[in-house]
Amino acid sequence: MKIEIRKLTPDFAEEYARFFDRTPHNDAGDRAKCYCISFCSDKVYHNGGEHWYSSPDERRLQGIQRVRDGNIQGYLAYCDGEIVGWCNANTKEDCQEGINYMRSYGVPLNECRAGEKTKFIFCFAIAPRIQRMGIATQLLKHICQDAAADGFDYVEAATHTTFTQDGLRGPLALYEKCGFSQHAVQESNVVMRKALKLC
Repeated sequence: MKIEIRKLTPDFAEEYARFFDRTPHNDAGDRAKCYCISFCSDKVYHNGGEHWYSSPDERRLQGIQRVRDGNIQGYLAYCDGEIVGWCNANTKEDCQEGINYMRSYGVPLNECRAGEKTKFIFCFAIAPRIQRMGIATQLLKHICQDAAADGFDYVEAATHTTFTQDGLRGPLALYEKCGFSQHAVQESNVVMRKALKLC
């Protein structure tokens, strides 16, 4: 099985949406389809704790628009010309709404230091028929390579010590085998970090 990793660009907006159309997010079904609009570089998701877009159709439209605008960033995994995986990887400094939302749920995320560039892994979505076949690992390795080439200092991700199969953040073992280490822990929330530059 050959997997090709491609960076999300505006040209892939419709393909991106179709992947989310048919890929289950969790046991809640279609009403939970997020189209990954909660973690992008503009303020689209939260308003005093309330969801701005209550229906999947609205979220789909917003997702397509934000991919076209460049506000949703990440990488797509293709197999035989079809998207089989997605990872939302955005600049931590540009996604403070999403970061603050995660902090509100107890994720111990620190502020970025002046002049520090951090790529942040928000979530993964892998087609069910191809899960547990190394797609997330390939996405993560590719993201780290690109982040290093683009001058980032770190790649960070948040996960749980109690990770379950339907979790979207990826298990600790995924990050550990890709060279990440625990950076901060608060109860079951763990921030994993990989340094990309030599000190």
